[in-house]
Amino acid sequence: YQNFVYRVVVSEGEFVMATATNTTTQRQMVAADHSYSASIRRRRFLGKALTYILLTVAGLSFAFPLYWTVSSSLQTWQELRSFTPHFYPATPQWGNYADVFQSVPFARWLANSFLIVAITIPGTLITSTLTAYAFARFEFVGKSVWFILMLGTMMIPATVTLIPQYLLWFKLKMINTYVPLTIGSWLGGSAFMIFLLRQFILSIPRDLDEAALIDGADPLRILVRIIMPLMKPALTTVAILQFLNDWNEFFAPFIYLSRMELFTAAVGLRFFQNLPMETTEPRDHLLMAAAATMTAPVLLLFVVAQRYFIQGVVLSGLKL
Repeated sequence: YQNFVYRVVVSEGEFVMATATNTTTQRQMVAADHSYSASIRRRRFLGKALTYILLTVAGLSFAFPLYWTVSSSLQTWQELRSFTPHFYPATPQWGNYADVFQSVPFARWLANSFLIVAITIPGTLITSTLTAYAFARFEFVGKSVWFILMLGTMMIPATVTLIPQYLLWFKLKMINTYVPLTIGSWLGGSAFMIFLLRQFILSIPRDLDEAALIDGADPLRILVRIIMPLMKPALTTVAILQFLNDWNEFFAPFIYLSRMELFTAAVGLRFFQNLPMETTEPRDHLLMAAAATMTAPVLLLFVVAQRYFIQGVVLSGLKL
């Protein structure tokens, strides 16, 4: 009996010790889990904080030139020429913008730029869409070769074809006209625009085309009634890119246009400081006001159409 009692007591003691050991181990595991979770949360917080800091710095670095342009456009030329930089005007000079339009035919130059854009955007949308549709949906001899050759044109520097193009337009008596600046958009547009639209069309299921063919629709009707309504994001992207290209284009107008009344806004900025004016004062503040005025339509366009622009770029890259 005594041996039995001794064994029971020893067994209970071992059980109590084992229970205490297990409890201690569990507490240690829970503490380790809490420590690990806290470490993970700390790392995530630091990662997010670092990401926000980098994005903020990048955003400010991109926004600062725009802010500097607007701020400089509202300053006097003495403030701009002073040794100490002024990050904001002491007294905003809103009259600088009025002086720009009174001193040079800047309104005419803006109208010329809008005219060129109004001609090139429809041409690019129509011809690039037709070409992209052909490359995406039809099979013909040498399709891959023609597509590669088309993409290869993007690798050719503009200076290589500058002299032949100028001689061509000179012999056709098209210098000092907008034909050299706009005709290309109606003859196929840009290779990049065609590529962008082709990638978007490839992401549209062919089942829609086949269903329309069964109903008796021809390829052109399929494009207009089915494909193009689904291409609104991509078409908006192409229109925005074409607007930016033509609005900021300096090289081609500078080569083909020599008459002041035909200048675009980009070329007008280049000649702004060399034009005769009533006073001999520096015109840096007026130049910055003209630059800010030229930038306004671009910013307005991006704010209005940024959703379609981003959506078009993303969706066009789904199928390569």
